[in-house]
Amino acid sequence: RRERQRQGIDLAKGAGRYAGRKPDTKMHERVIALKSGGCSIAETARLAGVSVSQVKRVWAQNQTKDKV
Repeated sequence: RRERQRQGIDLAKGAGRYAGRKPDTKMHERVIALKSGGCSIAETARLAGVSVSQVKRVWAQNQTKDKV
């Protein structure tokens, strides 16, 4: 079953119909602004209404984007 499911997913991705959830750019901007302003990770998560792991993920993506 898993092999057949994987085949279908691969076909859909190839046709551009399996993209996943779109990023929430407003939330990303809010997290980056709070973290850049000196808030801790936990405080940023609380103020932005997201999880600590989400803050870490968004911040890491922002840091790698800035380096390039």
